[in-house]
Amino acid sequence: MYNYHNLNDIEFEELCKDVMQRKLSANLRLFSKGRDGGIDLTDNTHNYNIVVQVKHYIRSSYANLRIALKNEVEKVNKWRPKQYYICCGMELTAANVKEIYGMFSEFMITDHNIVTLNEIDEFLQNTENADIVRKHYKLWLYSSNILGEIYNQNVFIDCETLLSDVNEECKSFVPTHIYEVCMEHLINYGTLMLTGGPGVGKTITSKMIVLYFATQGYRIRYTTNGDIANIKNSLSHDKEQKEVVLLDDCLGQHYFKMKQTQEDELLSLIKFTKLFTNKKLILNSRITIFNEAKERSYEFNNFFEQKKLVNYIINMDEITSLEKAKILYNHLKLKNVPADYYSSILENKNYLKVVQHKNYTPRIIEYVTFKHNYSRVLPESFFDFIVHNLTNPHDIWKNEFEQRLQSIDRAFLTTLYSLTDTYIRHDILKKCFLKRVSAMNNIDSTVDQWNLVLARLNQSIISIVDLKGKQLIGVINPSVNDYLKLVFTNNLLELNAIRDSICNALQFERCYSKEELPNIYYQLIIDETIHKIDFADIHQKNYFITSKIFEHHIKNTNYTPIIFDYLSNSYYYNYSHGNWLTHFEVLSASLSDEFYQFYSIDQFIHSKENISNLLDALDLDELVITINLLKDVFKAQETCPLWFEQICIEKLDESIMNYIEGTNTSDYCGNYDMGELIREHTKSYWYKGDFDEEVDKSSVVSDLEKKIISDIEEEVQEKLSSLEERFQQLLHTPTDFYIDITDIENAVDSYLRDSYQESYHSNSSDQSFIAEIEAIFER
Repeated sequence: MYNYHNLNDIEFEELCKDVMQRKLSANLRLFSKGRDGGIDLTDNTHNYNIVVQVKHYIRSSYANLRIALKNEVEKVNKWRPKQYYICCGMELTAANVKEIYGMFSEFMITDHNIVTLNEIDEFLQNTENADIVRKHYKLWLYSSNILGEIYNQNVFIDCETLLSDVNEECKSFVPTHIYEVCMEHLINYGTLMLTGGPGVGKTITSKMIVLYFATQGYRIRYTTNGDIANIKNSLSHDKEQKEVVLLDDCLGQHYFKMKQTQEDELLSLIKFTKLFTNKKLILNSRITIFNEAKERSYEFNNFFEQKKLVNYIINMDEITSLEKAKILYNHLKLKNVPADYYSSILENKNYLKVVQHKNYTPRIIEYVTFKHNYSRVLPESFFDFIVHNLTNPHDIWKNEFEQRLQSIDRAFLTTLYSLTDTYIRHDILKKCFLKRVSAMNNIDSTVDQWNLVLARLNQSIISIVDLKGKQLIGVINPSVNDYLKLVFTNNLLELNAIRDSICNALQFERCYSKEELPNIYYQLIIDETIHKIDFADIHQKNYFITSKIFEHHIKNTNYTPIIFDYLSNSYYYNYSHGNWLTHFEVLSASLSDEFYQFYSIDQFIHSKENISNLLDALDLDELVITINLLKDVFKAQETCPLWFEQICIEKLDESIMNYIEGTNTSDYCGNYDMGELIREHTKSYWYKGDFDEEVDKSSVVSDLEKKIISDIEEEVQEKLSSLEERFQQLLHTPTDFYIDITDIENAVDSYLRDSYQESYHSNSSDQSFIAEIEAIFER
């Protein structure tokens, strides 16, 4: 099966459109949510002969899909299409299909009108539909296993740096027309020179082209400022051997640093690859460095003047506003920018102003959509934050600037990077820095090096901010971290020096690979040196130690008090971490035969006070899982204390109320077709010769409130469904409660503002794209 998880809602809709057009031999038009009464695809906007609703729901549950479909029934009855289809982004059971068919059978010939993800995949696996797969690059990319092969030296040679984060980059990539032109040119001519300013997409475009050729059986060779002569010598002379060479930043970031022979070596490589039809060469360079190289070398300039190698300049003015809009949307969605920040983009159709800004580049869009950057501003200021960064783009750091730093300054920056790429507390950084400096030679200890470094670097490379009386320190620009990452990657001496001075838990994952960490953590626990490491607080430390004890099956009674303390006081600790066991996995392991007696867990769980502490402050999902784990143990031992059931009921009742009271009603508003609700409560009338409409907003809010309350009730019951029936019967689940309607009113007002907002126009050449851009964001 193809991997559909990386398709966002727009990409999935476009895929379903292509699939259904071919299945039905009909031309379908794509609409956004709220347009034409909520129809996604139709062949005719007048009589709705065919209507196709696309339900993305790839990462969702059937329960959520059911709610959405129930809300569609009334609309379909109004449209009365001759044929109604549902394309669903999830695998459905026979019972699921039967239930959905029951909702819409009047407008479906058979239940085959419900097209499941399995059926979409079966259709695309047919070789006759390979063109659809090629069009949707994420399908061929994630089905080819190329991303799983990036460390295979038989396929990708010296490509670790290039492809280290390509998986995430692929998700936000938009195949622009520039990408298509470059791909076609390389296929036809074998060589390609990409130039452009910083952050315009040279590298990601090259990466995607490289990945495509890898799926076609090419071996990939890569270098950044590498030895070009060695690259050439390593290439096969076998005409049948397919190879692609990517020289990223082939002329260097700073021209004066280049060795004198670099242009000659580059031309030699170009000429060599042009000898073989199965050899491809992609070169990247910043446009300013490229122009300097041509000025210095007559032969190099002549090579391009005679068009022996075509230079394709990536100019952001040539990327359409629609393509820029897709890039912006991808970053907003894939980075889970919160709804209240997203609303700032929707207000007054501000997204149009972003994509039409003269300084728009993908790098700036990437920067402003990182949480640690946009979270510095209030949600309502998010759009202003984006415009500010577009108007004042950050410069890329120069190597010569870095070289002016003293050795102790560089040690400060690498220590900072070992802790964070955002901000870190002053006291944490100071302790780690002084530990690092204590191992350095020729450092004058008679002066206060810490404050001297701060004074030199503040407002030039680092930024010191005050947060409620506590100082936080970070780099002044994210591009500084790009440089520091290279230090960690390429300078093993400095990396080892940092490793030897680690004194904070934050440093381990930034100084060691995922493959190295398990052994590092294991050794820390075994020799008990973990006690020398600082954590954010005692809860994090207890959680970490307990997690690693059970993960590595360590038996050491010295840790028993820590395990008990964790279960009593830190089990609720909200610290999600991919390399740590979850709380439930830790508890389950502690209750297993291997550890139950060894760590005297029986003494813990038979204490009423301990169990009360363990169950305290858990959310409803956590509480249900924990109770079930404990219940299973007591049931197996036939030793369930009389007080256990009472405590569980008390905690569950409390957690249910907390869940209801903590519900964010705005999260539910998107489950319904706001446009349809508003139309149901809109009165049309003639007044003094003019046609007018009046929306009964209070009725819309009231309807939404009832729907949301019903949804919350269903959610609570579903969360409790795994409990024993006796527990469910004893619970006091509220059936009549109130919710704060403020967010609902705001959601309705926001929709009304957006619905009647006039389009923003700043570039007449982009007018043909405005409707399509609106369809991307107004959903």
